[in-house]
Amino acid sequence: MNWNRTFTDLIRAGRAAYWGNWALDPKIKVGAVGIVSPDTGDFTLVQESTPGLAISERGIPNQWKLASSNVKRSQASVKLDGSGTDPESGTKGSVGTEITWDFATVGSIASEFGIANESFISDLTALSKADTLSWLAQQAASVSMGNAGNIAQGFGVVTSVIYANSGLNLGSQDNSSSFSITGEASAVQDMVAGANAKGSYSSTKESKQVDQHLWPATPNKEAGGAIPIAYTFASYDGTLLIPNWITRLGSLQILFNNKPGCTYITNINLSYDTPQGKKSESFSLSGGLSKTVANIPLSATNIVADISFKGVINSDKYSFKWPSPLGQWLTGQREIEMSGVWPGQTHARDIAL
Repeated sequence: MNWNRTFTDLIRAGRAAYWGNWALDPKIKVGAVGIVSPDTGDFTLVQESTPGLAISERGIPNQWKLASSNVKRSQASVKLDGSGTDPESGTKGSVGTEITWDFATVGSIASEFGIANESFISDLTALSKADTLSWLAQQAASVSMGNAGNIAQGFGVVTSVIYANSGLNLGSQDNSSSFSITGEASAVQDMVAGANAKGSYSSTKESKQVDQHLWPATPNKEAGGAIPIAYTFASYDGTLLIPNWITRLGSLQILFNNKPGCTYITNINLSYDTPQGKKSESFSLSGGLSKTVANIPLSATNIVADISFKGVINSDKYSFKWPSPLGQWLTGQREIEMSGVWPGQTHARDIAL
């Protein structure tokens, strides 16, 4: 079971450009240089930092709560046996809180954290500067991820990191498993949703096997600083910066989909700029037909798709523009969906694939 892949997929339902850090690897920091596996999101560190980068911070919602659809969470008051110590105050309580996660099937996960902040590179254009590119190309060559000044996709720089004060990642290694944390009520609540670094727990228990990564890792202790739980990553294709890299890209492509049931003929003109000059092509589609324009170079900019629904007197016109598609299309793919029944209303919408 690749937990980081499952974790990443769950994160991307709400944060499309992010990779997960399932095992809470502390080496993942803003500006860190390394290799990301496109299949798993596992990060291999090459250099701890990139010279000359300015790093900023921003606040984000402090509660992080993700779970597979078949995970049931419950919370109850429990009597403590004297081990329920709040490490912040040192007091022992007789009544505490127990939070339990029940996993119906193997491979289910739950992730809950109290978020500290998000750190990020202040200006991503710094990664395209000549001296930075030259240094990164040397690092890439040293690990067989580039040569002759070019960098292979998968090698690059961590551009932002979401840090948590405390929390846990849980993954079910069996059907019908469960995991619980118990402790002083406020400390346990801070553990999974606190905006400060005071979260902790007194004990854990599990039924069957659960892959678990807790922060703090030790009972009755406060966490020793924030831990990274998710990150974004910039890579390169040669010397071309891919600001939010989530998969290998060979080219850009657009699917023009004149949906079944559409009775309009659509006339389409597609144009874009390349380092070699402007490119364009035109074609028509009737209802139910589609056309994929592939092999648009990754270096293309200012992509414009002009669409006209052919009417008897007037035509409805739509225009879609992407100045920096490599930074705007995470997967390198786009769909323009077209529909309408003559002489009624027409529709054209941009869909990220």
